[in-house]
Amino acid sequence: MLLMLALWSASAWPGPARAVEHASGRNVLVPSSRIVNDDLMVAGNSVLVASRVNGEVAAAGNNVTVSGPVQHDVMAAGQEVAINGPVGDDLRAAGANVTVNAPVTDNATLAGGTVILSPAASVGRNAHILGGSVQVQGRVGHNLTVSANQAQLASTVNGSVQARANRLTLLPGALVRGNLMVEGPNAPEISPQAKVLGNVTYHKTSVEQKGSRLLGWLEGWGFQFLALLILGAALFWLARPWADRVVETMTRQAGLSALTGILGLILIPVVSVLLFITLIGLPLGVTLLALYGAALLLAGVFVAYLIGGWLLRGGGRSQASPFARFALGALVLSFCTSLPWIGWLVLLIVLILGLGAVVVREWDVLSRLRTGAAA
Repeated sequence: MLLMLALWSASAWPGPARAVEHASGRNVLVPSSRIVNDDLMVAGNSVLVASRVNGEVAAAGNNVTVSGPVQHDVMAAGQEVAINGPVGDDLRAAGANVTVNAPVTDNATLAGGTVILSPAASVGRNAHILGGSVQVQGRVGHNLTVSANQAQLASTVNGSVQARANRLTLLPGALVRGNLMVEGPNAPEISPQAKVLGNVTYHKTSVEQKGSRLLGWLEGWGFQFLALLILGAALFWLARPWADRVVETMTRQAGLSALTGILGLILIPVVSVLLFITLIGLPLGVTLLALYGAALLLAGVFVAYLIGGWLLRGGGRSQASPFARFALGALVLSFCTSLPWIGWLVLLIVLILGLGAVVVREWDVLSRLRTGAAA
């Protein structure tokens, strides 16, 4: 699940404004003595970004630490994730344990088994947190949304708090300037030394309702995994070499694939509709739209194949079969796309990155064919 956020980084790059610096290996260190003026994408078993980065940072690994200041977005995924340097824009992080110990200028989206927003941390605008155990000890500038088994709030939230939790506790010193809205089997526990300046509303949900929602989510995850597995098996049986080349393009030209995917997602339907207007262009428009739909349908297969390869290489099993790589990636990807709140974003990024890689790959092939014909 967690390395999926590395794909967020690849797909969210703005493109031509800044170059992208890549680094990978078992242990990756970007030292504090460096200043990185480009966007930075790093992956490895252990990742430490200690330098100042004047662009964006995307980091994935078993242990990921970002301790230097980052001017723009940070996207991090790993078993252990620690954000110890200030983030100049948005933060997106997921892991078994996620700890934020520095200010985030804009929004923060955090997911993990344990998520801690420490007293040294702050979020300038909105915070969205999903976890088993959540501790909010740092200030939130606007609204806070929490979904957790156990959640504790011990800081100031300048907006409202919306929580879905088995148990929510407002500790002494907690201050909610807006409304507090809670949904769960237990009413919120509010310390006498905590304050809510707005309205407090509580909607009780039974254990049966909670179990029903969990069962529905598991069924959705299973259906997505099965559908992706069948589609991938068919693709690998019919055209595995092509799938390998598309994934290679996605790996080597992630930034270009992302930019192309964004443009293609928007422009291809528009161009197809314009072609429908003319009788001569109608067949071309139909063909273009059909290819567009097929590329979107297969995007998840390519991304799942890439994720599975990353995970198995990180676990020292780089010789695993292609189908094993894909099956593991499909399990992770289907889990991520089924998550509440962030699932739609993961799916959007998958479509962008997969579509972009297909277009970039086929454009390269056509360019080489034209060059050969001209020669």
